Amino acid sequence: MYELIRKIHMYTGLVNFTVLFVFGVTGLLGTLVTRPFQWNRPAPVTEYVDFTPPAGLTDKELADRVYEQLRLPMAGPVPPVVKRNRDHDVEMAFYTPNGMRQVTVLEKEKRVRVVNQRLNAFQYLSTLHETTLRNASSDLRVRLWAWYNEAAIWSLIGMALSGVYLWLATRPRYRWAQAAFAAGTGLFAALWIALR
Repeated sequence: MYELIRKIHMYTGLVNFTVLFVFGVTGLLGTLVTRPFQWNRPAPVTEYVDFTPPAGLTDKELADRVYEQLRLPMAGPVPPVVKRNRDHDVEMAFYTPNGMRQVTVLEKEKRVRVVNQRLNAFQYLSTLHETTLRNASSDLRVRLWAWYNEAAIWSLIGMALSGVYLWLATRPRYRWAQAAFAAGTGLFAALWIALR
């Protein structure tokens, strides 16, 4: 049993190393660095796409047509609520791991404006950190990353439990291990009580 648990513990850590590294980097940067979101933000890129809006569509139907024509990589689906801006143009935002695309349907000009605001490296890692199965995406790459993230989150529980088992199976009387376990458990209990 010990050998099996040891291998599960080790291979779980190795398989999830990359995503756990992303968790650690984003956590440290978010905690230690002031305003990390402002580092070297790429300038927004604006492009226009010809689009003749069909007559008689609701705002949501118009947004769906624009979405079908643009086929924005890793974006989607159209938000459930589509609004018009101050100029009465249909406007929507699509979020991807690479940034946000603000799409505005310029019906009078018969075109669509797409403003692409890419992310800096920290924002990109932070977005990857936040991508879970709750994030709806039609893109297979984003869904695969979400599954990988989800597996890594659950693996942390498995690694903690298997780590305790490995300690108890090999060195239950090791004083430093006992002290570390007691300190961690005690700190958690104290903070739990203090924050309730």
